[in-house]
Amino acid sequence: MNPHSAPAPRRPAADAPVRDREETFLRRFVGRESELARFRAALDQPPGTVPVLALHGPSGIGKTQLLRRFAVEARRRGRYVVEVDAARTGPTKEAFAAAADVPRTGRPVLLVDGADRLGPLEDWFRDRYLTGLPPGSLVVLAGLEPPGLRWRTDPAWADTLRVGRLDRLSRAESGRLLQDAASGSITARSARLAFAAGHPLALRLAAQGLDVPPGDEWRPEPEAVAELLDRVVHPVPSALHRKALDICAHVPETTEDLLRAFLPEQAHEVFDWLRRQSYATSGPAGLRLLPVVAEALDRDLGWRAPDAYLSLHKALRAHFQNLIRTRPEPVSLGAARAFNHIQTRGRRFSGLGRDEHTATAADPVYETTCDAEDLPAVRELAHERLGPEGVAAVDFWLHRRPRGFRIYRSARTGEVVGVLCLLNFDRWDAVETAIDPVAAAVREHVESYRELRPGERVNLVRFTLLRRRPHELVAASACMLARVTRELHVQDRLAWTFHTWSGDGLHDLLEYADFRRLPTAPQLAAQRVTLFGHDWGTTGMSEWCDLLDDHMFFGPRAPGITGLPHTTVLSRAAFDRAVHDVLRDWHQRERLAGNPLLHAAFVARRSGDPEESLRRLVLRAIESIDQDPRAKGQRAAVWGTYVKGGSTQQAVARELALSFSTYRRYLKRGLERVCWHLWEQEVTYAAQAAVPSFTA
Repeated sequence: MNPHSAPAPRRPAADAPVRDREETFLRRFVGRESELARFRAALDQPPGTVPVLALHGPSGIGKTQLLRRFAVEARRRGRYVVEVDAARTGPTKEAFAAAADVPRTGRPVLLVDGADRLGPLEDWFRDRYLTGLPPGSLVVLAGLEPPGLRWRTDPAWADTLRVGRLDRLSRAESGRLLQDAASGSITARSARLAFAAGHPLALRLAAQGLDVPPGDEWRPEPEAVAELLDRVVHPVPSALHRKALDICAHVPETTEDLLRAFLPEQAHEVFDWLRRQSYATSGPAGLRLLPVVAEALDRDLGWRAPDAYLSLHKALRAHFQNLIRTRPEPVSLGAARAFNHIQTRGRRFSGLGRDEHTATAADPVYETTCDAEDLPAVRELAHERLGPEGVAAVDFWLHRRPRGFRIYRSARTGEVVGVLCLLNFDRWDAVETAIDPVAAAVREHVESYRELRPGERVNLVRFTLLRRRPHELVAASACMLARVTRELHVQDRLAWTFHTWSGDGLHDLLEYADFRRLPTAPQLAAQRVTLFGHDWGTTGMSEWCDLLDDHMFFGPRAPGITGLPHTTVLSRAAFDRAVHDVLRDWHQRERLAGNPLLHAAFVARRSGDPEESLRRLVLRAIESIDQDPRAKGQRAAVWGTYVKGGSTQQAVARELALSFSTYRRYLKRGLERVCWHLWEQEVTYAAQAAVPSFTA
């Protein structure tokens, strides 16, 4: 008899408690169907070779549990199973051989956990140990790292070695594991799933987190985050390496160039260390951390060092803004995407596919201009998303402004998966505003505030058409938002930006980004369109970015913010008219009660009686004219005409010993100074009004 064909010795049958635990384990084991299928196929292979399955992945991803599942499967098939933890054996051949007591007959199954700990023994293990196993044996290796390059490229092992990375659980599998790990019913299910992002250990830690009342935001406890980082990230060599990790956690991808901007002397060394970590993956745009690791590191820094966190965030934001403005378009668009990522860190918006389970697995999408051969695909998508009336609107703008359209294609199939129409106006076209009610509503809104000055521009995101397929939705929406963000940064003298919304979930993101819903809702056939707008003259780029920073860190509505008074937004022309009305009605208090400045931000945000506040502020504005020694005559003209009152303009001119023409010139310039002084306060308060004031 061939000694290799003899049956392997059988272990004693498991007793009842062991069988019960095994059944409980099988019932609660979640996912890994593809890995189980490969393992079963290897079990069924005819004897003659020694197949080796090598699985690798970061800590906590479920390697040990999967090996345990393999062991149950093999035993139930009648195979003799030997389980070894290489991390617990001595670093010698003799110690490993003693721990791996594999019979030299039959078809045993060897399961080695922590296989990357073999280190210098790998050559011996491959060339000597495995060749001594009986034909028909099956070996499974699991570790943080895959087998070495020499093994993976050895032609002798090409038919028997199969290497695979153990990935995260799907959303459905994550939901099952989360529910199973919880002691009972669980709240904030979506937030817990989003934090864990399919990582089994993180799911179990999230399941143990405290419940939150309905409507409150769930966050993992700092202790759970620390446990996760201790297990997955392991000790970090130095503070510089930890800073690099914090940068990598906050941005979508990290390159050595990015690290060099913050760690100029150590960038190469630290980047080389990062790329070797099991929780980091390499892609075309740089290194990306495992989503749950990035989330845990980011939350941990924000919790333990909030000032350092905000400082790092603002420095990264400024870096990306500089790239957006100064680099060629491909690099600029990548920086715009990174800007969007860090400004919405930890926030997810309905309708945009911001789901960490699909984001990293999304099919890549690339942007092109719209050419004649793209028109049928654009019309088809418009019909799918907007109906027949939408096709007519798209056709109109395709004819008028084809360069405003951008096409987004799947890199895998070349299919059109998204269409963006971004229109730019530096003047109003009568035909366009007559045909498209949306353009007409934009023009009406802009002109109700102020006329466009020469060189000023208005942007309108007229269409964002996306196919409703999750993998394409994520990538295409991110590319579209990057294009829009880039235009915000590179266009000179941008006065307004408008977005249309027709029920695609974009409104959450727009409100987060301080785009205000317009009171008018233009009707396009059966389609009702909601418009959101942002006035860059009131809240400029710098103030807007500071606002996004606060939203990112504190949330759009932070605790301690009570109801702010309603304010009226006025155009500069309307504001100046209201200031003139205040002065004209200075001695008629009953008429002052109807002045719109009472509801302007610089008055309404102050405590006390609004009328008294307004009068006091106007007096201060008049007195401020004296700050310029050359303008004393202007202050006297305004004061004598309106505050002192009771005389005609001719009488005031005589009292000031001025010719009437000089008096009129002084009065005009004085009024301009008063209006400008008050307008500066209005702009400041309007920008601050969107930024929460936090109680201690």
